[in-house]
Amino acid sequence: MSKVSILQWNIWYLEDIKNIAQFLNDNKADVICLQELTINFDKQNHIHTPNYIAEQLGYHVYFQEITFADKEIKLANAIFSKYPITSSRTVWINQEQGSGSYDDENRTYVEAVIDVNGTELTIGTVHMSYTHKFEPSQRKFEETEELAKAIAENKSNFILTGDFNAVPNSKVIRTIEKHVKNLGPEYEEKTWTTKPFSYNGFEANTLDWRLDYVFGSEDIKVESSEILDTKFSDHLPILIKVTL
Repeated sequence: MSKVSILQWNIWYLEDIKNIAQFLNDNKADVICLQELTINFDKQNHIHTPNYIAEQLGYHVYFQEITFADKEIKLANAIFSKYPITSSRTVWINQEQGSGSYDDENRTYVEAVIDVNGTELTIGTVHMSYTHKFEPSQRKFEETEELAKAIAENKSNFILTGDFNAVPNSKVIRTIEKHVKNLGPEYEEKTWTTKPFSYNGFEANTLDWRLDYVFGSEDIKVESSEILDTKFSDHLPILIKVTL
């Protein structure tokens, strides 16, 4: 049996990446899943942040670069591991079609198989499309179905993390729960937002939303789960410890 800690965090593309690295070094987990990393972004001094975090931690990394139509910024989802990564893959669960709507963006699911002292652990992470006020849309449902298909074969030693941009009682989360269970904390605990948010008439400035989750296959035994407090990013990180 092996004990493994996993940290999930949307780090906010505008947060100084040096602050993120500091927090991750101060709260080191065995596996770290991050969203909204940036590549060659001027507000991050053109730092390749996936490689920077990997170097600061001394971890292996697998990431997927994501581009957006009419936007210079490049984002990335990434999995960092102190254990060797033996295989990896990316599945595009949403691809731009030119409508320009909230949910018409390139979105990826990234997955890495990690060798934990001879035991294979599959880690997947995702940053799903934003929808206005997190209300459902047909494209978001289609994206959810693509994610469900991507994870469907992962029946054991599997952990799925991410910013789902969906609330607990939504169709999005209910669909994912058909394949994996919540590893904690309870849905009543909130992860967003710690900073004022204003976009096209929707405003939020208090910690009233649960958008970030850690799920897993039925065989994953949870030892502990908690939401960590930090002034960095607009999302709070989730840290869980499991036994394989």
